Amino acid sequence: MHSIMIICPDHSPLKESEKWLSRYGFQVNSGTSLEQVDKYYEISEFDLLLVDQEIIDHLNSNEAELPKTPRHIILDARPSLSTGTYNMSQGAAYYLPLPTDPETLLKHVVDALEQKETIEQTTPVLFSNTSSHTEDSLPLGTPNSGIIGQCPPMLDLFKDIKKIAVTDATTLIRGESGTGKELVAKAIHNASLRKHNQIVSINCAAIPENLIESELFGHEKGAFTGATAAHDGLIKTADKGTLFLDEIGELPLEAQARLLRVLQEGEVRRVGATEYKKVSIRLIAATHRDLFDMVKKGLFREDLYYRLYVMELLLPPLRERGDDISMIAKALLEKACQKHSKPTYHYNQAFDKAIRSHHWPGNVRELENAIERAVILSPPERVEAANLKLAAQQNRPNNIDNTLESNTTSQKGTTLDDYLKHFVLTHQHKMTETQLAHSLGISRKSLWERRQKLTIPRKVTE
Repeated sequence: MHSIMIICPDHSPLKESEKWLSRYGFQVNSGTSLEQVDKYYEISEFDLLLVDQEIIDHLNSNEAELPKTPRHIILDARPSLSTGTYNMSQGAAYYLPLPTDPETLLKHVVDALEQKETIEQTTPVLFSNTSSHTEDSLPLGTPNSGIIGQCPPMLDLFKDIKKIAVTDATTLIRGESGTGKELVAKAIHNASLRKHNQIVSINCAAIPENLIESELFGHEKGAFTGATAAHDGLIKTADKGTLFLDEIGELPLEAQARLLRVLQEGEVRRVGATEYKKVSIRLIAATHRDLFDMVKKGLFREDLYYRLYVMELLLPPLRERGDDISMIAKALLEKACQKHSKPTYHYNQAFDKAIRSHHWPGNVRELENAIERAVILSPPERVEAANLKLAAQQNRPNNIDNTLESNTTSQKGTTLDDYLKHFVLTHQHKMTETQLAHSLGISRKSLWERRQKLTIPRKVTE
């Protein structure tokens, strides 16, 4: 039986939860102050604390603080974004408004208790993609973990990660560019039985088309010009671990056929070799493209599509994540200040308003770049919203593909970036990525990087 301590004033709506939590089978005690609880109980023996924000305010005024353990949920009759962000940064499992209906509170109580058990058991580890032991003890969703989020779609995502991670099921992660697909892949790996082996991450769009098979599957000496020695590919490197293929929609058809053999038979054959070698990998793939539409157009193998589509995770775009935007922005602001050796800026209301009103077509990646710009350009005393440099993009419509293409065909611009964007949008319907890159005199990887930087939409080649 889990034990819960409720700390709140007698007039708090939180007081009412004591009876019905007891009816759900929890052992519940209560106190009106931390001092009272400390006097009669050993607070560390409780599994969870439910604390009214008034108690926190009282502690802050007396320069005291809530114990870091056990886990705690803060509930506030006058909720605000700044208070919630602060509490989450101080280690609260959740920050909820008061009054809160029993179903909502029960859901968060159960989730917090499950997170506690996960930490104590150390497996599976549902945490940041860093190797630090300290950060590995942070559940997903908290401000200091690899993935920040408390909105309903993200909470559902974390639950699905927990269920998927303990299996070896092939997983397809879908979401717009910049939503954090690689972080999700690493979270799955870190929570899996393969976590003691490495995860090998490959961006299929960043490898030149003529080298991608060699990079993935390896090659024999003399298999092609420049192959001066035998080479194990990245799939072999991921043996007994996890292989993450980002932007799998960019994988050429011939490489798709080879990958299918790896998934079906657990075998890999180097380019130029005649023998297959056994490998054991867990495949996680990601894309922002509609693979089923590509299958219908003959650009993606149908058999590989159904091999990938065992488990699916859908990442919400940043613009649909509500208060998560501010939580993420605050964490990124602190990170950017540390990176550029600046004192941590106060996350002010004007800055937050500018961030919340932007559409963020580039999602978290775009947000991180904008905040880093603001940190670099702002004066020492205050981070300024104007330095996010979002004004030029503010009125961009949701569906930018047709708008950008129609505008850029008549406006070539005056910079090299303008020319590149115009050229790509004009010719991408009749040229492959390799042909586009060759015509521009750059590598396929450079073209992909420019697409990300300039937010150039990608249309499927007919």
